[in-house]
Amino acid sequence: MWRLHRYYLKELAVNAAITFIVLFGVVLISLVYRGIQRSQGGELLDAAKITLFWALDAVPHLLTISFLIATVVTYTRAAQDRELLAVRAAGISPRVPMQSAVLVGIILSLGASFANHYMIPAVHFMKYRVIKEVVRNAFINLNLGSDRITLPGGRVLTFRGRDPDTQDMLDCTVYSPKPIAKDLTSRIVFVDRVSIPPSKDWDVNNDIQVVLSGVREPNLRIDPIDFGELRITVPLEQVGSAGGRRDKDNDVVSDQLLAEVMRGVHPNPVRATYTLFRRCSFALMPALLAPIGFCIAEMASHRGRVFALMLALVPLAMFYLGEVLGARFLISTNNPWCGWMPVVLLSVVGVPLVWRQLRR
Repeated sequence: MWRLHRYYLKELAVNAAITFIVLFGVVLISLVYRGIQRSQGGELLDAAKITLFWALDAVPHLLTISFLIATVVTYTRAAQDRELLAVRAAGISPRVPMQSAVLVGIILSLGASFANHYMIPAVHFMKYRVIKEVVRNAFINLNLGSDRITLPGGRVLTFRGRDPDTQDMLDCTVYSPKPIAKDLTSRIVFVDRVSIPPSKDWDVNNDIQVVLSGVREPNLRIDPIDFGELRITVPLEQVGSAGGRRDKDNDVVSDQLLAEVMRGVHPNPVRATYTLFRRCSFALMPALLAPIGFCIAEMASHRGRVFALMLALVPLAMFYLGEVLGARFLISTNNPWCGWMPVVLLSVVGVPLVWRQLRR
C-alpha cells in the first residue's frame, strides 16, 4: 500500500507546488500597486516589503485552494486512466488512494494552524508598519508627494520645481489666512526656496521645521523687501496621528488574544473569541477539503478535468459563504460560535457527497 500512497503523494505535491507558485505570483503582481500606494513617504525597498507582506497574508488561502485544485486534477487524471477503477476491481477500498490526499491535508492543516494563529497576525501587523505609521500619515496628510502642500492653520504652499540634489522646493507661493510673520502684511507671499528635513529624521517627539528662504511680498516695488529666512513649525504628532490605524484582533497572536479574554481585559471578548474560532475554521479547511476533492474527482471522471474543477468551486464557495454569514450572524446575535459557520456549511455539503461516493 505504501507504493500506492507514495505514487499519489508525489503527484499531489508536484501539482500543488506548481499551482501555488502560479497563484502566489498572480497575487504578488496584483498587489504591486497597493504596495506602491502605501509606501508613500518611504523608499522602493519599503514598497517591495509592503507588497510581499500583503501577499504573505493570503498564503493560507492560496495553499488551501492550490491543494484542492491539485487533489481534483490528480485524482481526475487517475480516474480517467482507469487507475481508481483498477483499485476497486482489485478489492481495495477507495479510501486507500484517498488517504494520500487526507495525509497531505492534515499536514497542511497543522501548518495552517501555526500560520493562522502566529505567522499571519505578525505579518498582518508588520504590513502596516514597514514605514513608521506617524511618518507615513504625516507624508499623506501634508500631501508631500504633490506640488501643493497643506500646512496647519489653513496655509497652502505651491511650487514650480524641485532642486534635483536636495529636493528643496523652488519658486514657491504661500497662501495664509493670517500673515506668517509679524513684519508681513500680505496673505500671499513669494518664496525662493522651501526645505523640509527628510522623513528619516522625523521623530514623534519633535516637530517638522519648514524653512522658507527668500520670503518677499508681492508688491509693486521694483526692488521688493526681502524678509530673508522664516521657519514654520508643524507638530508631527498632531499631523501624523490623523487618520492613524489602531491595532485590531487580526494583529494579535492567538495565545495573547486568548489570555486577554481569560483575564477579562479585552474590550470586546465576544469579537476576540470569534476571531479565535475563525482561525481554527481556516486551519481545518485543507483536511476537510481532501476527501471532498477526491470524491469530486472520481464522480466527474467521465466529464473531464474542467468539469471537475468547476465542481470544486462549490465547496470553496460554501466555505467562504460561511465566512460571510458568520460575520453577519456575529453582528446580529453577538455569539462567537458563528466563527464555526464555514465548517458547518462545508460539512453539510461534503459529508453526504463523501458518504455516497465511498459506499458506491
